[in-house]
Amino acid sequence: MTTQSQPSVGSRPQVRPWLVGGVALVIVGTATAAGVFLWQRFSQRPIAPGMAIAPNNALLTLTLPTDPQPWEALAQTGLLRAQPWLNPTYDPLSPEGVNLAQLDYLKDVRPFIGDRATLVLLPITPESVKESPVPPYIWVVPTLNVPMGEQLLQSVIGDPITEIKEVKIFRAKGILPDPHSGAIALLKHQDQAYILWSQHQSALQQVIATAQANNGIASQPTYQRAIKGLSDHRPLVELYVNLPTFLASQMAAPEGSLPEPPRELQGIVLTADMTPEQIEVEAVTWRPEQNQALVREGQSRELSRLVPETTLAFYATGSFKNLWQNTPASVKETIASTVKDLTGLDWQQAFVPWMDGEFAAAFVPLPALGNVPSLLFLAQTSDRPQASQTLSQLDTQIRDRLRWQVQQTATDPQPLTTWRLPPGLPVGQHGWLNDQILFLGLGPLMDMSRRPERSLADSPLYRAVLPQPKDTQFYLNLSNLQSLQNNLLLPELAPQVARSLQPFAALGITSHVRDNQFTHYIARIRLKPTSIPVSSAKRGETLN
Repeated sequence: MTTQSQPSVGSRPQVRPWLVGGVALVIVGTATAAGVFLWQRFSQRPIAPGMAIAPNNALLTLTLPTDPQPWEALAQTGLLRAQPWLNPTYDPLSPEGVNLAQLDYLKDVRPFIGDRATLVLLPITPESVKESPVPPYIWVVPTLNVPMGEQLLQSVIGDPITEIKEVKIFRAKGILPDPHSGAIALLKHQDQAYILWSQHQSALQQVIATAQANNGIASQPTYQRAIKGLSDHRPLVELYVNLPTFLASQMAAPEGSLPEPPRELQGIVLTADMTPEQIEVEAVTWRPEQNQALVREGQSRELSRLVPETTLAFYATGSFKNLWQNTPASVKETIASTVKDLTGLDWQQAFVPWMDGEFAAAFVPLPALGNVPSLLFLAQTSDRPQASQTLSQLDTQIRDRLRWQVQQTATDPQPLTTWRLPPGLPVGQHGWLNDQILFLGLGPLMDMSRRPERSLADSPLYRAVLPQPKDTQFYLNLSNLQSLQNNLLLPELAPQVARSLQPFAALGITSHVRDNQFTHYIARIRLKPTSIPVSSAKRGETLN
């Protein structure tokens, strides 16, 4: 049952063997049951307290630590200064908000609040627009000491605005530059008390109603299953996004919209943490249960050894057949229509049946041509005759539709086919690396007749961000982006984007299909040595 606590504005014989055996059995059984219960209890990843009263229609929630120490460590890296798009806003966790209402955060606030505060972003409504033009958001701050919370509220509350089932909402004063902006309340839900603050009274009312109905995001079975797939440590940042609701709000925004991800995705939970060497991100996405079940895609073990260490970007999966089965319908339609427009071939009938093994795509810079990258595709098949037939059909379409020259050469150990623009400029090539692996290159030609002296799999940077790749993997060498600009395939980056990427050396992402509904991701962003504090860097550790 949901209750509340509001601040007071005015004041403050002979033992038989069978009996011994029975008692021992009961003790052992009880201990075993207790052990199982405790293991289940403590092996579950703790849910942020604020999620218990976050409304289900929330666009997103962001949970952050209230302890200043992690933020001080992050500030020492200089990462935030390299991100020009980060504009600190005036809220309780910003530099300005630390001294809100003339209070000393460390002395007056931090001792009695929980270790995590949750920011909840709600959809814009006609009522919220009347209150404030900014999107409605609310801070949910757990309190450890209700009397101290009541005492703190004495200095930041104004007149009562309204009351919802004995929960009083007060006008907040001194939190924002506008003394008349904001509302604040003290709420009890089950065994936890919260201070709620928002610029929108309507947002506050939604959270209070959710607490009283006891149906917050944390009560969703899908959300509970999703977070079980994440590591049980307490991260720096926790993010939850209600993708359908969030995207609907973005599409309706007058200033434009974000790119739409696959419509099948229903949500994402994400955590981010940081070590002196890199940023580590874990995420879980899920689809509706009625969708086609997800299948494991397998690990790509071989193809990273066929591209050079200097590869700029690399994407690989252990089974293209399973990857294609997991691919959302909207993405399948886009790929099929693109292939049809470019080649005239039916992607589903001509290519998919024989692409049953590992698959990879890569951008490989060619130093001899000023680091212009070549786009390379690698595919493993168990049906070489059918693959060869498709490649022959592709050559015919390239010659007849595009009027390119198609030249076949007998080379050792495998023949090659080269596409040339008249009067002879090479723009593509395909061939076999062995009996099962074929390649197709677009752009400047690279020598695929022998394995590279140092492959991507041997790269320390690659191994740092992909130490144990699971199913599908993605790698991006961020250190070399600037050297590859000003060409047709990679135009010059905007100054703000280049500055944002400057501290990062590489990005690695692996995905793993956990079951028929959930996919688990691990991402690592390696920092350049200049971004690591001298006191935290390991002696003698360097990365190119």
